[in-house]
Amino acid sequence: MEANFDQTGKGRRVRRLGVETPATGNPRDMEGMVVAITGAGSGIGRGLAEYFAERGSAVAAFDVDTDGLEETGAHVEQSGVDCFRVPLDVSDAQATQKAIADAIAELRHIDALFANAGVIGPSDFLASTPEEWSRVMNVNVLGVVNSCHAVIPHMMERRRGRIVATASYNAFRAGPHVIPYRVSKAGVMMLVRSLSLVMGPYGVTVNAISPGVTMTPMQRHHAQRTAEESGVTLEEYLAERTAKIPMQHLTEIQDVNAIAGFLVSEEARLITGQSIAPDGGVFASS
Repeated sequence: MEANFDQTGKGRRVRRLGVETPATGNPRDMEGMVVAITGAGSGIGRGLAEYFAERGSAVAAFDVDTDGLEETGAHVEQSGVDCFRVPLDVSDAQATQKAIADAIAELRHIDALFANAGVIGPSDFLASTPEEWSRVMNVNVLGVVNSCHAVIPHMMERRRGRIVATASYNAFRAGPHVIPYRVSKAGVMMLVRSLSLVMGPYGVTVNAISPGVTMTPMQRHHAQRTAEESGVTLEEYLAERTAKIPMQHLTEIQDVNAIAGFLVSEEARLITGQSIAPDGGVFASS
């Protein structure tokens, strides 16, 4: 089937279309899957796009950062899989519905959704504004809601699919800083648990990955700002953060990718409503 999505900059043609074959633990069995990823322009989202592309999956990538999205697309195409990509603000429900619908029309189906787009927001609760709270909630919570709303009818009809949201160990761990972020990720976890009950009868699993401190561009920017406010260097700040982790190691994107690959596999068919935390033991020590 020849791809024919318009070439006006709102989407890119995909050469390899998905086939309806469930993935198993063998990386080669991801060949032909179709994976949709929000927040794919950098960090964890880009890592997921590259991971699945390297294993033969078609990728539908979405991000508000158009330059980052194009870079991700170029990386994906290096694996021999063209990347359907559309600039998208997931807090816009109508735009998200259209973006997912266009991806389905072009790729014929979506096997897995990674609702990954997110922002950190303000660190200081007393200085935070209603506008900042709204932005964090609109992207981190409603963005996941909008993405799920857009793809769920399709997965219900097919009676199969995987939904994975990016949460955080901060969803479970109280703290005096980044409170809007913590609240938003706690909301994501309740959404995941509740949706798993809705989607279970349709053979669709809904889970979350809750990484520890992962040095994405967004996290590095936050760390740099926090270090400056604390009067220390970035290296000193990261060393202090690392020392508080039981396994003495920050989370890396490859740690998230490995869990993502498992959660979309047939071996994970009965795992739903769960959060898996590659955090080096931070949650356990809370």
